[in-house]
Parts: sequence; C-alpha cells; structure tokens
Amino acid sequence: MALPNLAVRAITTVVGVPAIVSIILFAPAIAWKLVIVLAAIICLYEMFDMISFKYPQFKDLKITGIVLGTIISATLLFKPQYLSVMPTFLFIVAATYFLFYFKDMATVIERMGYLIMGVLYVSFLTPFIGLMIESYKGRYMIFLVFMITWGNDTFAYFSGKTFGKHKLYEKMSPKKTIEGSIGGLIGGLGLALVAKFTFLTHISIVHIIAVSIIAGVMGQIGDLVESMFKRYFGVKDSGKIIPGHGGMLDRIDAVMFTAPVIYYYFVFIG
Repeated sequence: MALPNLAVRAITTVVGVPAIVSIILFAPAIAWKLVIVLAAIICLYEMFDMISFKYPQFKDLKITGIVLGTIISATLLFKPQYLSVMPTFLFIVAATYFLFYFKDMATVIERMGYLIMGVLYVSFLTPFIGLMIESYKGRYMIFLVFMITWGNDTFAYFSGKTFGKHKLYEKMSPKKTIEGSIGGLIGGLGLALVAKFTFLTHISIVHIIAVSIIAGVMGQIGDLVESMFKRYFGVKDSGKIIPGHGGMLDRIDAVMFTAPVIYYYFVFIG
C-alpha cells in the first residue's frame, strides 16, 4: 500500500534534515562544499532534462551542460576569486563547442542559448550556499539562509491555505496568493529573529529585519522563476530524486536566490 504524499514528505524530512544539520555543524567545510557540488550536479541534470523533455532533439546538451556546469560550480566554491572571469569562460567554451561540434545553423544559436542559460542558472547560484560556511560564524549563517527560506515557504503555504483570496501571479503559479506571500515574509522574519537571539547575537536587529525581508522576497522570486521554467518546459516537477518533494531544484529553488542575497548583504555591510 502506497503511503500518502504528505507522509512521504514527512519521512524524507525527518531523515534528511538531521543529516544536513550534522554536516553543517560538525563536518569539515570541504564536506559541505562537496555536498553543494553534488547538489549542483543533480540540479544541472534536472535542468537539462527539462530542456530535453520539451526539445528531445536537444538531449545532446545534457552531458555538455553537466560537465561545464560542474567545472564552474566547483571552481566558484573552491576558488571564488575567479567569479568575475567565469561568465567569459562560459561563453567562450560554449561558442567554441558549437562552432566545431554542431553544424546545424538552424538551431545552433538556440542550443547555445539553452546551454548558457542552464549553466548560469544552476552553477552561478548554488555555490553561494557553500560559500556561506567561510563567512564569520559561517555554519550558523547557513542556518539563517535555510530558516529564512523554508520559514518563508512553510508560512506562505499555510497562510495561503487559510487566508488566501487574491492571486499573487496566477500565470506562473496559480496556487500562490498575496496573503500567502505576506505570511511567508512574516514567517521568515520570525525565524530570522529566533536565529538573531540564539546564535547570531552579533548581528543587529535592523540588519536581521532588512536581510530577512530582502531575502524573503528574493526567495519567492526564485520559486516563481523555477515555476516559470517548469511551465515553459511542460513538467510538473524538476525531478523525482527527493521522495515526496520532487527534484533537487524543486527543493532549493528559493535557497538559490536567498543565499547570494544574504552572502553579499553581509559582505557589503561588513
């Protein structure tokens, strides 16, 4: 007898969350970075799988995209000083690859566009989840990222279910509501304040409130961006790797947008 989807989600969470927390708190920093590289590889696979679902003739992009994206993700995680040269590297490699490998002039620019877009989306955002660990109190800053993001997501869901009447962006995500969005921001802020008064006492309440709201908004945008991709490519979930939750992209789409915001916010304010 198959378990209900909610039960599967709960079991996955109960098993997965302690494992992630243990790695963040106790494992060497390199272990967390390797986890993020693995997550990036899975996300790259899912991204190019969605592309090939809509365009089966573009399935040859998958291996190229995964290899190129993994190189960029790993480089940014272990040598973040090369961030400024990575877009140039990506374009030159992609252009050279299609110049000599692919001769179909009718689709070559479209193929190159999808390759660059897929790698940009995954490989330039996921590394920030790993880079957080090198910041001051970095392990706890990672918790701040997840608390804001998943607090936002959870409270948005229940607020929308309870109070939702006005659609937020029906074209991209028919079930999301303005009331849910506001509830999510409040929930993310609440958990950010918990973090501030427990393990991030060095951060002023003004900065906690500011970064929570900015990151919360960006997390909701990240969720909508992935919804846009899924609607365009005609898929319900990005994958099935996480039981009850869909794909890796489905699980970390918002985190991919909040992590860079939080990272740079504290870089700029010192």
